[in-house]
Amino acid sequence: MKKKVLTMLLATTMAASLAGCGLAATGPASSGSSAAGSVSGSGSEGGKVGAYGSSAETQGKTNPIVVKVSNGAGETSPGVKAQLSVFAPMVENNSNGNIGVEVYSGAQLGDDTTATEMVVAGQLEINNTSTAPLVGYVPELGIFDIPFLFEDEEEADRVLASEVGDYLNAKLADKGIINLAWNENGFRELTNSKHAVASVADVAGLKIRTMENKFHQELWNSLGAAATPMSSSELYTALEQGTVDGEENPIANFYSYQFQEVQDYITMTNHIYSPFLFDMSKKIWDTYDADTQNILSEAAQAFGEEEKAINRKAAAENLQSCIDDYGIEVTYLTDEAKAEFVAKTAHIRDMIAQETGSEIMSLLDAAEG
Repeated sequence: MKKKVLTMLLATTMAASLAGCGLAATGPASSGSSAAGSVSGSGSEGGKVGAYGSSAETQGKTNPIVVKVSNGAGETSPGVKAQLSVFAPMVENNSNGNIGVEVYSGAQLGDDTTATEMVVAGQLEINNTSTAPLVGYVPELGIFDIPFLFEDEEEADRVLASEVGDYLNAKLADKGIINLAWNENGFRELTNSKHAVASVADVAGLKIRTMENKFHQELWNSLGAAATPMSSSELYTALEQGTVDGEENPIANFYSYQFQEVQDYITMTNHIYSPFLFDMSKKIWDTYDADTQNILSEAAQAFGEEEKAINRKAAAENLQSCIDDYGIEVTYLTDEAKAEFVAKTAHIRDMIAQETGSEIMSLLDAAEG
């Protein structure tokens, strides 16, 4: 019989008050809450922010293992969907209900930096995160800021499954983090409200919002744009008011932020590939027996594949909606134009190599070759 995952949605007012105080929920919502309900493992979305609790089979057990999973992204994100539809039910089924999974969305347990610190300290089981909060622990993860590192998703998958991924995972383990699975945010693409961008010359003078990342800023400045670091929370208004002309994000992110309402042009640059890591606390991992570790590992691998499938399907559907429903003009770079973008930003690879060291760069060169 298919197991169910209880969805315990915290009241919006509670979430707002916690966020306003700079606090994060540290445990699941009470199962006695009037907002509680049950959904199948398909990941039904019943509220803005919620803690998705362990299955009915784990409730009432005296000492079940409970695995909390933190997400900075919201409940409609591919990561949360895949955790609910694949990871949680697979773990609970394969453990006969002895392991419960609680999935938290919307940074309820803290932002990615805070959640990463909790993982390292053994205060949180799992955090699904980008590389950004991890580079301070493992500088070699900076390779993912190299422009035009991967040609496509297949190459990204292949390299992460190679010695490159093994090396990075070993480095993470040395810092108290077990990467159970690679998943993804995806390829970043350029958007703007001024004109179509089909060449480097078309980038000149555009004010492009970037993250607070010196390599991302260098990328756009090297292409002739004016890189403008800005919080994502300010970006919609900045685009609407013309404070910046454009931005760069994976299409699924672009669409979820509703930037299609204030942008007219998309260029499929694939200039940065952003992986996610399903990171487990080594301190907690080491307390589990081999059977429990195997159950979590197998479910995590299945989750990673499902998350990527959901993300890539969403990106394709969102892009088509941008064209059909919003009249956005989409440009694909020719091979000649792409080569010019690559040439203009090639020096950034050397800049990043100075921080990551030669060992990971040698492995990367071999994997790419």
